[in-house]
Amino acid sequence: MARIGKIFGKKPEPTIPQEGGKAGPVNPPAAGKVEAGPGVESQEFFGLKLTLDTGKEFAFTTLPVTIGRGEANQIVLQDETVSGNHAMIYFDESAQEVCVLDLDSLNGVYVDHAPTRRNILSDGVKLSLGAVDLTFRDTGYIHSRQDSH
Repeated sequence: MARIGKIFGKKPEPTIPQEGGKAGPVNPPAAGKVEAGPGVESQEFFGLKLTLDTGKEFAFTTLPVTIGRGEANQIVLQDETVSGNHAMIYFDESAQEVCVLDLDSLNGVYVDHAPTRRNILSDGVKLSLGAVDLTFRDTGYIHSRQDSH
């Protein structure tokens, strides 16, 4: 599978708190329209998306993003098989890739049906947290970097 990940820079910008401090589902001001429902046409969005099988989308433009059942997470999944603090999506400096990390969840993290503790996420992979399946999409987000030349 061809590598589709984009350059994210050395350190993500802090997440701008949304209503209640959550990141999902979001509609970033400069990012375009993101619809959360089947049969609704979405406009172009630049960033990263996680899409539930129901069609509900969680979009974000900064990393890291935590996922879990607990209210302190940026993406809250109300499912009893999802741990309070289940997983984190972050930019790995060593690999220069977007990755997922299992935060010692009870039911584990799976990438394309394979159990993992830490793994690189490429465009289109299926991410499973407990019984919740999400599809990861890299929609072309390019983080602005402060490089010294």
